[in-house]
Amino acid sequence: MKKLSTVLILVLISCEVFAQQGAMYREYMKPYTTYPFSDPDPVPAVPKLYPYFRFDGFTREAVQKEWKVVELENDYIKVMIMPEIGGKVWTAYDKINKEYFLYNNEVVKFRDIAMRGPWVSGGIEANYGIIGHTPNSATPVDYKVMTRENGSVSCVVSVLDLLTRTRWVLDINLEKDRAYFTTQSYWFNQTGVEQPYYTWMNAGIPAGDDLQFLYPGSHYIGHDGSAHTWPLDAQGRDLSLYSENGFDGSKSYHVLGVYSRYFGALWKARDYGMIRYSYRGDKPGKKIFLWAQSEEGKIWEDLLTDHSGQYVEIQSGRLYNQNVDQSSKTPFKQIGLIPYTDESWKEYWYPFGNIGGFTHANTAGAFNIKLQGTALYIALSPVKEFKGDMVLLGADGDEIYREEIVVSPLRSLEKRVTLPENARLRFIQLGDDRIDLAGNDQKKLSRPVSSPEGFDTGSYYGLYLLGRDYANFRKYRLAEETIGASLKENGFFVPSLVEMAKIKYFKMEYDSAFRYAKKALSIDTYDGDANYYYALSASGTGRFYDALDGYEVAALDSRNRNAAYTRLSHLYLKKNDLDKAGEYAMRALDNRHRNMDALRVLYVIARLEHDEAAMNEMESRIERLNPLSHFMRFERYLRTGSEKDKTDFTSLIRNEMPLETYLEMAIWYYELGRTDESVTLLKLAPGNALATYWLSFLSDREEDTDRYFEQAEKMSLDYVFPFREESAMMLEQLQQERPSWRLNYLLALIHSFRGNNHKADSLLNATGVDYAPYYVMKARVGEQGGMAAKLGYLDKATDLAPEQWRYQVMYGNLLEKSGEAGKAVGMLEKLYRRNPDNYVAGLALIKLLMKQGAYPRAEEVLSRIRILPFEGATDGHKYFRQTKLMLAYKAYKKGQYEKALRKTGESETWPEHLGVGKPYEDMIDRDLQHTLRMYVYRKLGDREQEEKYRVLLPGKPLSESDLEQEIRQISFREDEYLF
Repeated sequence: MKKLSTVLILVLISCEVFAQQGAMYREYMKPYTTYPFSDPDPVPAVPKLYPYFRFDGFTREAVQKEWKVVELENDYIKVMIMPEIGGKVWTAYDKINKEYFLYNNEVVKFRDIAMRGPWVSGGIEANYGIIGHTPNSATPVDYKVMTRENGSVSCVVSVLDLLTRTRWVLDINLEKDRAYFTTQSYWFNQTGVEQPYYTWMNAGIPAGDDLQFLYPGSHYIGHDGSAHTWPLDAQGRDLSLYSENGFDGSKSYHVLGVYSRYFGALWKARDYGMIRYSYRGDKPGKKIFLWAQSEEGKIWEDLLTDHSGQYVEIQSGRLYNQNVDQSSKTPFKQIGLIPYTDESWKEYWYPFGNIGGFTHANTAGAFNIKLQGTALYIALSPVKEFKGDMVLLGADGDEIYREEIVVSPLRSLEKRVTLPENARLRFIQLGDDRIDLAGNDQKKLSRPVSSPEGFDTGSYYGLYLLGRDYANFRKYRLAEETIGASLKENGFFVPSLVEMAKIKYFKMEYDSAFRYAKKALSIDTYDGDANYYYALSASGTGRFYDALDGYEVAALDSRNRNAAYTRLSHLYLKKNDLDKAGEYAMRALDNRHRNMDALRVLYVIARLEHDEAAMNEMESRIERLNPLSHFMRFERYLRTGSEKDKTDFTSLIRNEMPLETYLEMAIWYYELGRTDESVTLLKLAPGNALATYWLSFLSDREEDTDRYFEQAEKMSLDYVFPFREESAMMLEQLQQERPSWRLNYLLALIHSFRGNNHKADSLLNATGVDYAPYYVMKARVGEQGGMAAKLGYLDKATDLAPEQWRYQVMYGNLLEKSGEAGKAVGMLEKLYRRNPDNYVAGLALIKLLMKQGAYPRAEEVLSRIRILPFEGATDGHKYFRQTKLMLAYKAYKKGQYEKALRKTGESETWPEHLGVGKPYEDMIDRDLQHTLRMYVYRKLGDREQEEKYRVLLPGKPLSESDLEQEIRQISFREDEYLF
């Protein structure tokens, strides 16, 4: 090969030199200024959130609180993790450039952002389950810190997601000689049914006018699936530049359309940035979230931090967008996590700098590559040491140039090469890492971003797709209605029959589920999904051989084979047929080698057969997937019975709701016929009424059954929210033998969650109960007695728990609906006087005052209330605007024109204490103010001013009566939580 003339410039950044010490970790307590959350909701949540509960207490008053910090560190970067705050990566620090490359919030400031309320900004949070910030984002998770054989260090965080009964495990790993850290996800559906599928990594980075988003793409889509051009929008604004997003409200850009494996950010003024990299198939979703740059978004800077400044979010997802209902009418629908399957993927996070810009990234580092004619410029910010040849390759893989280079992490390298004439450079190879220099035009994808004209979402197939997605959004009532509409259009459409079988199974209507699946099989006897849910519902109705038949035929279908074999292993193990159970578990494992359930079944069988070699093999495979496996530590304790192994097991179950971990494990053993193991687990679990009822149910000695039942009957039911179908079965059987209103209440909670309100209502039939949530549930699901009965139930609840403000707000709202608004206002007035910091109660009072026409009093309350809003909340300002405008209108009607103009002007202000920032001017609708001023000036005889405001209106002015009605409608639509 012809030798080329080259110019080599090696630039080493001036910095402190670190002797390589390898990777290390430490755990310590660190004090943070903290704005805590409080006030858990004792009322069973709506089905989408149940069995979790919200926290509604937030404060402007800071305290000093120590938080557990896990720190991973090597010579190049430092990563901080907060296991007591969702296990999130709190921040990451570049020791070479002395920069944080993730947003570093210097305070812990909880605000109402997540589905359960509290959330803090910054770092990286992992989200799994359903759309929204994970239910565990602000509470403790299980974790374990370790040094691995290769010298790297890991903090493994994990928790059981109760919404889906799936377990997620996140291994945050730092290698000894790399300037990146990785997050390795393992997510397993350990249930026999399909579960909602949602997982996004949410990273916070500092905002700034020099910030550029490094997001290759041709389009972005919204949460609703609507597509728009990227990076230039229809107005020619470059949306990849933070500074050009100074319009409209907060923004979510899900970027797609160009093949790439990375995204990141560059702060141009500092020539510094960060990258997130993965295999594209692992994470095709790429999102940017920006708060509005008007006051509407700026208020969140103060709400979420003290002095750390504004942040933006860059996010990676398994799907293209974080889809809401409307997205299901576009190509961007929802999928489910099928039974007994796992998902695993790895992501790299690293800083870069001092390369004069950015063009490419991979696991070697970040590059800035420019080719002008034959002049090639390469700048590299490496993330690992490399000593070897840099090879330039043509499109066909032919070598153009080769030269040895030596680089070390985060010390930038610049290189200039003169290429031969007519060279067609395509790749740059550094060891195993290759950069593809194909431009975005070459990597542009043909994937459709809109649905074809003529596709009917109201057809039986369209309705099926919508209903399927509703189920995967946990909107079960809508799912059942929509699938029912599909079957009304075509009663023989097999996918809708199967989907209805799934819904009926969820509702614990197993006979109905069996009938729908059976009808599907009468149309196609080999349909895999129909066979699987036929077998599942057969098990629920005691049809053992129908279950075997269904699973065996379902296994002909590759989609259902793994789950079918896993269920067959369960059936046979419950019959104590270890050979067949082991055979089917092995088949499941052959089909899906990371099937955690099959691995656990095989371990139990090996223990029962005293097969040490098989036990060791299964243990190794389980802990490779989940180093934090509670199952393995419990099994060790079972074998030894030692206090050390018991402590090793129990001490690492340190999440917010440890009981649920014990219960999930105990129920798994019970379903396999291993009652002794279940009892052992529940004896180790924290005391709880539900767990103690389970002990009563599982005990084989009558005296133990009686003792545990009596204990459970005396235990508190506060925050006991059963949700599993196995618990429903247990409660039903106990109730048949030992009738109790408490058993019926807990069973009613499960039925209400699963959409069986009629059944729930029938269970709540006791009298003389002295437990307030019992009556709240009766008011919620009651079908007899109408409004009067519901009022009676809430009156009873408030009598039993007068300190619980939520019951009074519910009662007041119901009183108003029943025509007793005066009584409702009186109740909420007293409540708010006692609790002036409770802005939820204050808003409820203001709303009732407005409905009563008591606008002067509403104005008074609005002047004092201090609202800490939830994301997307606007009620505070809507109530303010309506109140001021109505006072202005009433003054106008009384001829008090100066007051009318003053109040109209006040309605256009945006008081910060109402928790809503002022949006951009072009987003504010002032038509009502213009109309009112027009009428005032007409009465004053000022034709010039009258005309001034008339021409500002888009059409014919409203009549005075219509104007009044429009003012009354301002707050008609109440705020809803976004996710």
